[in-house]
Amino acid sequence: MGRSVLDNFKKRFGEPAKIELRYAKAKTPPSEDAYRSAQISKAYAEVLKGVLGREPTQDEIFGEANLRIV
Repeated sequence: MGRSVLDNFKKRFGEPAKIELRYAKAKTPPSEDAYRSAQISKAYAEVLKGVLGREPTQDEIFGEANLRIV
């Protein structure tokens, strides 16, 4: 049987964990959320472009069509 999620986490990051998670204390303004979302979408499309070797279609970007890797 496979390892538990906690066992895999400990194996990868050690015991005690050698990573630190920090969460924002204040909520970000809507304009910042919109900017970040746009940047992430742009980066995602660029990664698809690099993987596919061509411009991805809008359906491929939105996940509505299967990727055609040639």
